[in-house]
Amino acid sequence: MDNTAWRNDKIKLPKLFEYDDFDECRQGNLHFEYCVVRAVVQPDADSYVWQNISTLLADSRNFPYDQLERGFCLRNCLGRIASISRIDVYKIETRPITDEERIQYLDRCVNIELKNRYDLRASSSVLHCMSESNFQQGPSIGEILFLCLAILLMLLVCVATVRDCRGIECVYDALIKPFSLPRNVNKLLDLGKTEGNLSHLEGLRAIHTVIVFVVHSSLPMMRMPLKNVEDLEAQTNSFIFPVINSLNTHMITFFFALGGMVLSVSFLNHIDRVKEFEFSFQWKKLLNRLARLLPAYVFIIFYQATLFKRTKQTPVAYKFYDYCSEHWWSNLLMINNFVHLDEPCLQYGWYLGADFQLFLIGMAIMTLIWRFPALKRTCIGVMILVSFVVPGFVIYKEKLDATMTFAMRHALNQLREYDVFLKYYTPFYTNAGTYFFGMIAGMLYHHVLKNKFHLIAESTSKRIFGYVAVLMVALNGFLAFLPSLHLEKPSLFLALFGSTLKAIWGIGHSTMFLLYAFKRNSMQVDFLKHPILAVLAKLSYAVYITQYSVIHMVYSNLSVPIRYDFFNTLLLTSAIFSITFFSAILLHVAVEVPCASILKQVIDGQFKIGRMARKSGKYS
Repeated sequence: MDNTAWRNDKIKLPKLFEYDDFDECRQGNLHFEYCVVRAVVQPDADSYVWQNISTLLADSRNFPYDQLERGFCLRNCLGRIASISRIDVYKIETRPITDEERIQYLDRCVNIELKNRYDLRASSSVLHCMSESNFQQGPSIGEILFLCLAILLMLLVCVATVRDCRGIECVYDALIKPFSLPRNVNKLLDLGKTEGNLSHLEGLRAIHTVIVFVVHSSLPMMRMPLKNVEDLEAQTNSFIFPVINSLNTHMITFFFALGGMVLSVSFLNHIDRVKEFEFSFQWKKLLNRLARLLPAYVFIIFYQATLFKRTKQTPVAYKFYDYCSEHWWSNLLMINNFVHLDEPCLQYGWYLGADFQLFLIGMAIMTLIWRFPALKRTCIGVMILVSFVVPGFVIYKEKLDATMTFAMRHALNQLREYDVFLKYYTPFYTNAGTYFFGMIAGMLYHHVLKNKFHLIAESTSKRIFGYVAVLMVALNGFLAFLPSLHLEKPSLFLALFGSTLKAIWGIGHSTMFLLYAFKRNSMQVDFLKHPILAVLAKLSYAVYITQYSVIHMVYSNLSVPIRYDFFNTLLLTSAIFSITFFSAILLHVAVEVPCASILKQVIDGQFKIGRMARKSGKYS
């Protein structure tokens, strides 16, 4: 039977999502109760409707049509039951309803619909319930502390801004002035020179950040109750979709390769300046990285663990539950790409954990090369070997697909039970190859600049990038045919193909970095160095850690079900974009920059509380 044959006859398939109006249920009713129910349709081989459902269930890219979602205003539900049986709705509403009674009433409402319309039955379970008590909860200690912190930051910004504008000075300027708004805005807009000819990297970073942001902004649409699920399925079932999904999946490799290249270039430049081996550089580099990452990260995690739930008190908010109140520590320790992936705090934050782990490994490799220069070629050889062997080994050992494929069941659960995401996409060791290719590109770049091989490098990088681009198109294009092979796992072919596909993305990004680094008189390079992109690049970290909160807050507050179409997607993405970038700018100038500035002074030994206290006592 054709996958969409039922669509011409709506009665032949139950609607996946039906919700009573939540605002109408709550309005003027202090004793309202609203519940979201999952109803699993019971198989019936004699039912034509069930045959349609079974056909659609055979393709994992479709929604699970045997699992219906219903949002019930309990009063409306009781009214439907009362219309066919003798129950006193008023008497029931005036006394507390037990959990057992609640599920009985809700289950009966579901089955009234299914029996009358489709001659089917279902077993129901309550996913989430809300009542007026959800809106009457007083502030917790955590929420009060977060509000105090936010107020303190605002006061610091105001005081620092006024003092800076009036030229007022005191012994505590090292602590106060970093919060000055004009000072931090000027830093944001300041387009200082990048070491060497790598300013184009910031433009590439900004563009990829925006692309990732747009993808993240649209992904939650598939988790929402939709009026027209068939339109979304038409896209996921298209022939070209596996290729598009691969582009989305491997977008993150850009940031790993970029991190590897920046690390090796900065390390080698330091070696050229210092000559003699030392450990203090690595220690300071690690501390400076933490000083830049942690303050804003801690602030957002604190917000997620406290006030975030107040922004989404709606029937669908449970779909976007965040576990920062329980698992915040895994993010701060940068191990959240290994632990609690099924209950994540800031799910997108897995990348920060993996990137930090690769940063430590990259530092160790560069330190080894610095201390023992003769091992450089050996280290590069091992890095390349790891890039191809480790991903393939994981794919084969864990019996995985060659790359992340799309299944609606995994998407509806935010990939929290998807083995490829848990065992292949998020660990640092499967992403190490991409980071290593970036490091190798940085070494090549440094070698070219040091020996002045610019002309040779320009032509060579252009030629190599052309070969790599053809290979990338071929490998990603093959994904459109891969599902039809029906290979049994573990598969050596899938392991080889998957590792090669992942490696070619890392090589592609790295050769692109070198291509633009050696290009001369190029409009593309001039565009990548545009001031707007440079500013966006500085905001990229704040955007990345802020987007999760904004995206889920916006989607949680929509009236459901919603229609999936281009206009709604554009409207939602635009709203999320505006709120996220406004929030990111505030986070950047009020938390990220000032805290990093103060911590850097502490790391460099310039900031001493004791000295300030002595000066304060001297002038008092």
